[in-house]
Amino acid sequence: MILTITCNPALDYVMRLPALQTGAVNRSEGEILIAGGKGINVSVVLRRLGLDSTASGFLAGFVGEEILRRCAAEGINTDFVRTDGCSRINVKLRAGLETDINAAGPEISEDAYDCLLQKLSALQGKDVAVFAGSAPPSLSEEKYAALMRRACSARLAVDASGSLLRRAVQMRPWLIKPNREELCGLFGRKGATLSEVRQMARELYGSGVKNVLVSLGAEGAFLCGESGREYFMPAYAGDAVDSVGAGDSMLAGFLAGRESGFGEEESLRLGAAAGAATAFCVGLASRGAILQLFEKKDRT
Repeated sequence: MILTITCNPALDYVMRLPALQTGAVNRSEGEILIAGGKGINVSVVLRRLGLDSTASGFLAGFVGEEILRRCAAEGINTDFVRTDGCSRINVKLRAGLETDINAAGPEISEDAYDCLLQKLSALQGKDVAVFAGSAPPSLSEEKYAALMRRACSARLAVDASGSLLRRAVQMRPWLIKPNREELCGLFGRKGATLSEVRQMARELYGSGVKNVLVSLGAEGAFLCGESGREYFMPAYAGDAVDSVGAGDSMLAGFLAGRESGFGEEESLRLGAAAGAATAFCVGLASRGAILQLFEKKDRT
């Protein structure tokens, strides 16, 4: 079983404008509404690639109901915990540059927190627990880390940043998926060449992280796999439309590959194709768009 945990899901309201003028009335040229949150994104792309998962985490209010409805429309199994307040609505403005306004999220009650802890206690060794994204301000870093520790009986996969990612590394997880900036943050760096990315990934692998999957944006992706082998995948050529969900799609593609019996390199290639396909469209990529890239021989 693959369980994705999104502690702060959202509805993402994406609006496209010819230009953004602050202090003035702006009129959108088009809008879409997407059930978001990094773990939910992973579940959506997994389903589109033919793999089942269960999306879990915290939901609240009428926004939570709409997120559930949209997950059901995607054919995603859900096992969320209800909490007080209302799940968030994030506004994504696309006017040349990407401008995101992310809401804080609901209060996580003690009962809701204990309920999710209990669900995580049922995980077993062959299961995959994907923790992706941030937590609402009401959920402390210590409590988030406790949720991850409770899932360590399964294969723990983490897509987080900052001190949450640092805590996860100490748990020797099955997989982490930082981008270049997040990887550099672990080592107190401001930037890194590909050679330095390789070295940092090796150090994390040496510390007990079994798979280090690094998304490198327009440069591609890098994997230090549990076999100890290293792979670099150049980026696919194309016009980036929207980066939201690209990293989540890469993680989902890699998981889909590994759970389908692919080797490390082919799984990385599927992950890179999924990430690129999402970057080349609005919303999350379709199965057809992902497989079209995956089957291409030339990537640049």
